[in-house]
Amino acid sequence: MKRFLALCGIGASLAVTIAIDTQSARPPTLLTYAVQSSGNLCVARADGSRPARLTRGKDQAPAWSPNGRRVVFSRQVGAASKIVVADSRGRIVRSLTQAGAFADPAWSADGKSIAYVSQKLRSRVVIVTSAGRALGELLVAPTAAVSRPAWAPDGRRIAFAENIETESSAAGTSRIVVVNVDGTGRHVLVGQASDPAWSPNGSKIAYVGYPSRFSEAGSIVVANADGSAAQHITAAAGPELRPAWSPSGRRIAFMRITGGKSTIVVVRADGRGERVAAGSRGAGAVDPAWRPAALLPKARRPACLS
Repeated sequence: MKRFLALCGIGASLAVTIAIDTQSARPPTLLTYAVQSSGNLCVARADGSRPARLTRGKDQAPAWSPNGRRVVFSRQVGAASKIVVADSRGRIVRSLTQAGAFADPAWSADGKSIAYVSQKLRSRVVIVTSAGRALGELLVAPTAAVSRPAWAPDGRRIAFAENIETESSAAGTSRIVVVNVDGTGRHVLVGQASDPAWSPNGSKIAYVGYPSRFSEAGSIVVANADGSAAQHITAAAGPELRPAWSPSGRRIAFMRITGGKSTIVVVRADGRGERVAAGSRGAGAVDPAWRPAALLPKARRPACLS
């Protein structure tokens, strides 16, 4: 299995409707994910309860704005994909790109910028304003395929995974690179790793660590922001991907693939209290993200099968 394989497919959605939230004094932090069979984006409570459909499309890699009012994601259009922004009800606000080869959008902590991966002509990380105005590109290795850009909370740096295929291994050499948003200060943070995710306060970074460059199955690792004191917090019961910190920094959601099916697992940042939040029944679930606690408009939505 390739490390950067897209996992969403095509399927049918449910017709049942449920209310996903009400105007409450303490709005919840919501877990967001894509249904593996359909590509619909769904939202649910942190424990996976009350799942509801957010979008109806072949969507991947959701990322919420810091205020929780917008969500950016990659939408498949035929054999191509584009980056789109929707509101908290899932209604499309704008497309940041035309249909092409675009993936893995990430919102900056101040809500002003978005980074995403472009595979047009060559693999690179592109930075635009939240309205889509081009700001620049980040330096990547000429022969590398990049994925999963992640903004540091200070907004000054971006980490991303860089996969360089070699003659001796089709899996390639995967590593996490950090670079300043102005293109300076590029350095390799950790080798044999992918899918970086900074903790909300910037003191830690989570990623997928691989035992060797020949391994296709990795586990979730949490380290200091400089890559030191790395600790595996999961046992890798199957390939694990895409760690995502909760806004509080207390929990991490990630994908675990077993027998070709993906579930969303939530675990405390110290590795304790692991539980499956989505994908254990019916269709699998991929690409976890967290929606910051914010009031949602009263609405009823189709339930999500996950």
